[in-house]
Amino acid sequence: MKTLPIFLLSGVLAGSALGQNNAVKVSPAAAPGAASTNAPADPGAGKFKNDLEKHSYAMGVLLAGDIKRQLSRGNYEHDAEVVIKAFSEALRGKPTVITDGEANVILRNYSTEIRKKAEEKRKEDGEKAKVVGEAFLTANKAKEGVKVTTSGLQYKVLKAAEGAKAKAEDIVEVHYRGTLVDGTEFDSSYSRGQPASFGLNRVIKGWTEGLQLMTVGSKYQFVIPSELAYGQNGSPPKIPPHSTLIFEVDLLSVKPQVAPPLPGGGVTSDIIKVPSADDLKKGAQIEVIKSNDAERLQKEAAEQKKKSEAPKK
Repeated sequence: MKTLPIFLLSGVLAGSALGQNNAVKVSPAAAPGAASTNAPADPGAGKFKNDLEKHSYAMGVLLAGDIKRQLSRGNYEHDAEVVIKAFSEALRGKPTVITDGEANVILRNYSTEIRKKAEEKRKEDGEKAKVVGEAFLTANKAKEGVKVTTSGLQYKVLKAAEGAKAKAEDIVEVHYRGTLVDGTEFDSSYSRGQPASFGLNRVIKGWTEGLQLMTVGSKYQFVIPSELAYGQNGSPPKIPPHSTLIFEVDLLSVKPQVAPPLPGGGVTSDIIKVPSADDLKKGAQIEVIKSNDAERLQKEAAEQKKKSEAPKK
């Protein structure tokens, strides 16, 4: 075995200086006598016997860092000393206990085992979240000020306002914080310092319904059952399956979505329809079609085309 299994080393050094095609940028040398506050141009100066040792050591540092990150991301349990031993033997071209192909088979099987365990844990977490969520919903709906819609969405007005209301087709701008029922925060525009803007019909059902209850300037708390949120799939890695979610939402603004253009790009001015020369000789007249009539005619033509192209029953 001359190298570690390829799927472990894929990407090693890809994000490092060794994996980049761009030349290393070096700051211009300081003028003679000027004090320099920049880091040394060569961080390894004086630390190694020669350039070969310096470059080789730098490669080892980057390889080790990348491999550690990949092992961590894949949840691979490992013995560091054994990894080092195998790596050393392979890199030096010495005989290894297993071949490249055998190593790949072993680690593919291990990856399958890890995924299976992760899926089992996900299901277990989902069942727990379902039970906890149902208990939370039952307790919360009895609290003062909490209202429940026919869908099961629970909401409470934290701050009332007299602004406009949103429709499902509108674009809303909000600040929000989302947590699990145990208080674990999974998302927050407040933390990012940047409000979110999106089409209200493009989010989870609980948001589409809940935000239409709000007025601009108001702040609500929503407790959203899993079936109105991410359901049995959850939203890995932060939201387990069957999770009931809690949101605090400030509705900042509402604006309508821009209507899609009419077929052909729409009509913004009158159209002058000029007959052919032969038709003019026969008595045809030049016709001016107003823009609003042209839009209507375009729509009618599009509907007619759609009907003609529809399959016959």
